[in-house]
Amino acid sequence: MPRECTESCIAPPENARRSCRASWSRQSACAALGVALLLCASTARTQDVTEPSLKAAFIYNFAKFTEWPTESLPATAVFTACVLGDGPVSDALVRAIKGRQLGGRQMSVLHVQMDGAVRSCHLLYVAGMTATQVSAVLTAARGAPILTISDADDFIQLGGIARMFVVQGKMRFEFNLDVARRSKLQLSSQLLALAAHVYDSSVARPR
Repeated sequence: MPRECTESCIAPPENARRSCRASWSRQSACAALGVALLLCASTARTQDVTEPSLKAAFIYNFAKFTEWPTESLPATAVFTACVLGDGPVSDALVRAIKGRQLGGRQMSVLHVQMDGAVRSCHLLYVAGMTATQVSAVLTAARGAPILTISDADDFIQLGGIARMFVVQGKMRFEFNLDVARRSKLQLSSQLLALAAHVYDSSVARPR
């Protein structure tokens, strides 16, 4: 993926804005801009950029299109993104958010350990762990307003909210909306529309 496309997934340049306006109606362009940039990343081939930087762009955008309850994330609070088990992604996320805010809030990145206080995180990215370790981390975070993200195969089934994965060289993602609700998090419908899968028990299945 060209460098300018990778950067636009985090901070769109003016030419990306012009392209967006040319492709969408004037009424819907502003609402669709951020989602279109995320789609840009989701259709990019992973070999064209470093994997940590691409994952960091996804993590940032997942946070951008998620709402936390006011009591857990007041307007004056610092947004804390935690990374467990993946140093390169942690470093890439630090670079991705440098000089930027999330909903007017300052952002910080913490590289936490298995026995760390994960419930103080607003977002938690987990990687490089066994299913048993992932399950233990998710148990510790259960019910707390934490956006849990991973690339682990069974992350959704173990109780995580968002999983990134690669299909035919392209990064895709899926969500567990049931867990997001129990965590009191609201995921944007625009973000959900781009997901490969959304697990939602409230949606009636055809007989």
